[in-house]
Amino acid sequence: MIYVTKEARQELEKLVSSNEGLHGTYLRIIDKGHGELGLVADGMKPDDQVVEYKGKVLLVAEPGLVSNPRSISLDAYTASNALRMVISEEVVHQLSTTVTVNWIPFPQSSYHHN
Repeated sequence: MIYVTKEARQELEKLVSSNEGLHGTYLRIIDKGHGELGLVADGMKPDDQVVEYKGKVLLVAEPGLVSNPRSISLDAYTASNALRMVISEEVVHQLSTTVTVNWIPFPQSSYHHN
């Protein structure tokens, strides 16, 4: 499951709206390995999980990234006049819960394929 806070949703909407000319390009949550998540621009794949708001696709993710027992949360905040995105991942095992938090610079006003 992917949970997007109101603040993150507002910033993602701005980013998506500013890039509407890039048809077929979406913001994707990826697993960069070693417990690190990230955001990149990518095309949509047939099995992707889609996070929509008001009819606009805000994010896409591969099904394995957001399957049980894993949940991902996105939040946004401003610090030192710079917008930051916080991606938190929670993995629940039978005997324990692991929470990994990644602070990443929020993408600029436009995004490009990596």
